[in-house]
Amino acid sequence: MEDNSVDHNLLLATDLSCRCDRALDRAAQLAKSWEATLRVVHAIDPAYAARYTKITQELPSWHRSEDYQTIASRRLNRDLKEDNIDAEIYMAEGVPHKIIIEAASRENSNLVITGVGRDEPVARTQFGSTLDELLKELSIPLLIVRRRVRGPYRHVVIATDFSSASQPALEIAVRWFSDAQLTLFHTYEGASLGGDAMVNEKRKATANDQCDSFLAEMALEPSVINRLHRVIEKGYPEVLLCDYVRHEEVDLVVLGTQGRKGLLKAMIGSTAQNLLHLLECDTMVVRG
Repeated sequence: MEDNSVDHNLLLATDLSCRCDRALDRAAQLAKSWEATLRVVHAIDPAYAARYTKITQELPSWHRSEDYQTIASRRLNRDLKEDNIDAEIYMAEGVPHKIIIEAASRENSNLVITGVGRDEPVARTQFGSTLDELLKELSIPLLIVRRRVRGPYRHVVIATDFSSASQPALEIAVRWFSDAQLTLFHTYEGASLGGDAMVNEKRKATANDQCDSFLAEMALEPSVINRLHRVIEKGYPEVLLCDYVRHEEVDLVVLGTQGRKGLLKAMIGSTAQNLLHLLECDTMVVRG
């Protein structure tokens, strides 16, 4: 069970495609668990709405034409009703990421939830490009849902480079997912596989000292530090983190968007593509 001691105000951003169905399920699960307010925003592409209007003008006279917003609103209401979800719906025409950011600001949301397609390494969908813009401009955490909902998040990994900019990611994970297994994940550069073992041991010791200092600066409760599992390994972060997620049944990875180097820089990059196609689990992006 996730922590419901925080007043949550959730915003689900959907493009009404099947890739956002899992995001809807996760948003509903979190809203119920946290006793949170849930709102749904759908940005209408003006060009698509215009094409829809043009097409429907050619329908037979016995068909009463409806505008796209009416159709979309009815569909969203039907989905929410079928899942017994109480949520306010907001729609507007315009650039999707701007509509989402405006809605989050207006409603004082503290988390935006959305979905993404799994296998689109070449073709860039409209919603994919929207994610890129949200990652760059959204000031509050962004939860990107990929997996089916099978209950609350049970194993949450916080990827860190031990910089102050990565502290908010750990703070939010500790506060929002208090009952989950929490793992602090860090990789460091070392000698090659055939390199000097003493050099590797020294660098690992340095990384562990950095972890101790990082946690001390945050002034976490001793009970939190004691239950925080540490994974500190030498190697490439893209390879090690993805492998860890695969083999340790990780439900959610929490990442900071601003780190000094290493893990966060390698994982985030300049586009959402790097993030979304490396990790196979849900991902929460927290601005540092």
